[in-house]
Amino acid sequence: MSGLRTPGKREVICMGRGNVCVTGAYEGLYYIDNDDFHVYRRDDPRDDDEFESRLLKDLSYQELTGGEWYYCESDTAEEEDSILEYFVEGFTKLFPAFRRPEPAELRLKDEGRVLLESKLFYIALEDNEWSLAVKLLQKEEPWDLPWMENLQKRLYEKYLEGMKRCLLEVLPSIGTYKGAWQSGRITREEILV
Repeated sequence: MSGLRTPGKREVICMGRGNVCVTGAYEGLYYIDNDDFHVYRRDDPRDDDEFESRLLKDLSYQELTGGEWYYCESDTAEEEDSILEYFVEGFTKLFPAFRRPEPAELRLKDEGRVLLESKLFYIALEDNEWSLAVKLLQKEEPWDLPWMENLQKRLYEKYLEGMKRCLLEVLPSIGTYKGAWQSGRITREEILV
């Protein structure tokens, strides 16, 4: 299954700048390409009040470098929020054990912003420079007892499959982690037939 790591001991994976990975035995991630939510705007010279906007994926190299199109931070933030809200709503319907975190802006050290959490996992978002990584992360048992890891082992593939489906409900494709400097791609047509 794409997006999954092979179960085993927690290991450290070093990757180059701009890459995000997971290191737990029962963790995984998917990538949302910047092409799918970065919005560019062009002022219409015919009307001062009108502008045209497009996603990055819909612009050619010539259009991007021609000087007429400008990155729009506010429209990009709106597009990102819309995608994430759709993902959160869909995922929590599938898996009611997950809730929005308290406090609402919970951040994990070196892991990004928490979108959802359950008693066993976090779903966090981390900027990857070329994409957003949506990560399923194991919570750690404070007393090193095995009960928590055993449950995580039984559930993580199901949660990753749900993440994939919910992301592909709103996006045409998502990226997968396949190793250092290696990634894959899953399209909506492959999964939601």
